[in-house]
Amino acid sequence: MTVTKLAVFALVSLIFLVIIKKHSPSISVVSEVAVVVIFIIGILPDLKALLESLRSIGDSFVSSDVFKIMFKAFGVLTVGGVASDICRDNGENALAGVLEIVVKVIAISCAIPIFTAVLTTALALLEQ
Repeated sequence: MTVTKLAVFALVSLIFLVIIKKHSPSISVVSEVAVVVIFIIGILPDLKALLESLRSIGDSFVSSDVFKIMFKAFGVLTVGGVASDICRDNGENALAGVLEIVVKVIAISCAIPIFTAVLTTALALLEQ
């Protein structure tokens, strides 16, 4: 989708979601998730091009394993942030807080191999 189409869709979605939330709060969560999915589908071609560019840049500077781990952690944090925002929008602040903590723990666990490599390299440099 073009930027103009996404902006129009965002405006129409906002109006739709406000109306749905007033009249049927139980359906509003499903509607919000559907809007997010449609946005993701709309930006997939641009996202694919961006990821390819970043991958080619990353391959020249760092190993592909490190790059994959960084993207995995970024993806987990992004999806978790969207999910916690949806929870907050629907008045579930406690659930949103727990979700953020869980997402951060998952992201840190994804990044442990990078931390291990950095510590190993640092210790090897200190031994010399």
